[in-house]
Amino acid sequence: MKRWFIYLLPFIVAPILHVSSELYGMPPQDSTDRHELIVYTVPSLQYIDWQSPSTLFKSTAKSWIKSKFTRYSYYIGHLFIELRSSLIDEPILISVASTGDGAKKRLLLKEKVGIGIIGAALPGRVETTEELTASIDHNLKKGRRIAFIKYSINRDAALRIVKYIEGFTARDSTSYAACDAYGGAFWPRYEGEGAGCSAFGMVALEVAGIKYDYEDWLHRVNIPANLVGGEFNNNLKVKNKTIKRQKAWDDGLGIKNTDFFPFFIYDPSLIYSWIIEQREEYVADSTLSAHQFYPSVIKRDRGEIPGLYMDVRNVPAPVSEPIFIERDEYSVFIDRFNQSRHRK
Repeated sequence: MKRWFIYLLPFIVAPILHVSSELYGMPPQDSTDRHELIVYTVPSLQYIDWQSPSTLFKSTAKSWIKSKFTRYSYYIGHLFIELRSSLIDEPILISVASTGDGAKKRLLLKEKVGIGIIGAALPGRVETTEELTASIDHNLKKGRRIAFIKYSINRDAALRIVKYIEGFTARDSTSYAACDAYGGAFWPRYEGEGAGCSAFGMVALEVAGIKYDYEDWLHRVNIPANLVGGEFNNNLKVKNKTIKRQKAWDDGLGIKNTDFFPFFIYDPSLIYSWIIEQREEYVADSTLSAHQFYPSVIKRDRGEIPGLYMDVRNVPAPVSEPIFIERDEYSVFIDRFNQSRHRK
């Protein structure tokens, strides 16, 4: 190669790289302004079967019992997020967890709320970086399943996630913070509401403008009214044998919130399976990438975490929208929670 051509290479290659990055939707990297959101998911300790109220009750009970003898385990699965950004001094690894074993026993054994427990509000708290780091490393050491989706995001998206976390954990004049409440019916985008772990992660994606509403990630069911008791349904006492005999969810043809209670939840186990399937499909045919996700790996001292990567820096964050909004649909579980909170 001619010596003069070597000197010209930087001037030839740089413009090409710049143009190609624009063509493929990848803005030039600035090492001082990088932002990433990582969603980690851990499936349930044992398979949770949502086919019917009966299978849900039995499989959840089995997973719960096993979890009592397994350290750092999640009987219904777990989901947490990590934000890495030049906007913050150090990465934020965070999720929410229930501290409501006492409240859960009261609802199940005394009030006998039945399947209503999946939407009931329980005491909650924020999980710290130290706790989640220990959990990740322990699960890797034991060879348990864990996966992730990593998103490269833009500055606006990162800033909105920071504001979301700050708002969710901030205390009001009564010393209440949304993170104090945990439950499956919560959607923390709504002002003052708590969250389940998966909802907390999904709303981080929502406020950043990132697609999350994959039907393969969630369960949608109509809970028959005769399986919801206690404060949610005229103090009805639901017996376990009644749940075990219920072989199907309600068909939704009756009166909403009277004959049945609609419920949806993002399931960490479903998200985990979806991630693994996407990776396998890519290996089978690397010319296809259903949602522009690509296989990725996070290496840690205890092992490697399999996952997916997606560059969404060119996806505009919904900066004109408020971080928190008013709830626009009724939920008997949220209604009872609000009544209880305002009575205090």
